[in-house]
Amino acid sequence: METFVFTLIITIYVLMTLLSFITQTLDYKARDREIPDNVKDVYDPETYQKWRDYSAAQTRFGVISKLIRFLALFILLVSGALSWWANLTMEVSDNVYLSTLLFIGALVGAQFVFATIRNYLYTFELEERYGFNTTTIKTFVRDTFIGLVLMTALGGGILMLLLFIFETFGGLFIVIASIAVFAIFLLINVGYVKIILPLFNTLSPLEDGELKVAIETLAKQENYTVKKIHTMDASKRSTKLNAFFSGFGRFKNVVLFDTLLEKMNTPEILAVLAHEIGHAKHKDVLKNIVMGALNLIVTFALLYGFFMIDIFYEAFNLDAFHFGFMLIIFSITLSPLSLLFGMLTNHLSRKAEFKADAYAASVTSGDSMADALKVLARENFSNLTPHELNGRLRRKRHQRRFDGGGAQGARPRKLLQPDAS
Repeated sequence: METFVFTLIITIYVLMTLLSFITQTLDYKARDREIPDNVKDVYDPETYQKWRDYSAAQTRFGVISKLIRFLALFILLVSGALSWWANLTMEVSDNVYLSTLLFIGALVGAQFVFATIRNYLYTFELEERYGFNTTTIKTFVRDTFIGLVLMTALGGGILMLLLFIFETFGGLFIVIASIAVFAIFLLINVGYVKIILPLFNTLSPLEDGELKVAIETLAKQENYTVKKIHTMDASKRSTKLNAFFSGFGRFKNVVLFDTLLEKMNTPEILAVLAHEIGHAKHKDVLKNIVMGALNLIVTFALLYGFFMIDIFYEAFNLDAFHFGFMLIIFSITLSPLSLLFGMLTNHLSRKAEFKADAYAASVTSGDSMADALKVLARENFSNLTPHELNGRLRRKRHQRRFDGGGAQGARPRKLLQPDAS
């Protein structure tokens, strides 16, 4: 039975990775499709060829990175090296907290080194080559260090919290863990703009002028309260542009990239903000909160049940139950179900985006909405001909409708981000 379970989990890992490679390949080949008539004016011929080259480079880079990660974990699992390390951490210490930290810490450390090298090459080789990068080495090192600190504090803290709840409360793990993690996510969402974002970027209140008056007029017209609108110095890292929404209720914050203000006119920016107001009017934030809560409950219920079955760790020759090791095996085993859930949430998200775009077009204009999307697509090198299978299976940005009547792909509360793949 142990051999069957071991083979099943390894097979799931291989097949899910293969599926990811297939969708990436289909998306790459879809570059040769004819551009739809309503977006033919996004790129001129010279720029479109540059996008094709950029897309090809991104695909090659992504495939190589993914292949390295896949082979690393595959070899660790099949060779028994990962099981050996888990058993060794339990021999080193009988304390489940310490053994879990040693096990996960080593894996996270290796992943951090790989990710840092990958991010460096992506930023200073690929992005630099196509004129997007404005990051300095100093900024990159600073970002990397702050990211490591946050990852250690938040990731390690949540891991230890989950282990404590599991060890202390037994069957109540599902309820208590769901409530605790959900509360943490809400706090992070509320405090993101005020606490976390300033660690990386400088935020400034939107200056008085035509744009601010227009935004305030639009918000008042739609009975929508915007407490704070900030601009962010995104240009110190990239020429790409975007905007995003964080928080909810009286904690709502809208952040506009300085690159967005440079490349868009007032009607286009208003269309972007009207899109966000549309999400609020349709209660997409509340729907996302409910969906997130349900997702946590189901995930922790499955996790607890998974932990109660000894065969899963016995199949990998573990001497005893190991919290950290089981988390990794669980994530692999759950991946097909996560894919199905992702398809559902992606479908709902696409519907929400169409509705938000339609709302924005109705309160501003269809032309302004379409023009805003085209600016985002052009400046961010968006894919205008993505493959349908990739759009259904992956939670990423997709091709949008550029007629002012709708958009698809972005999750609610995120302002417009066409696919830049």
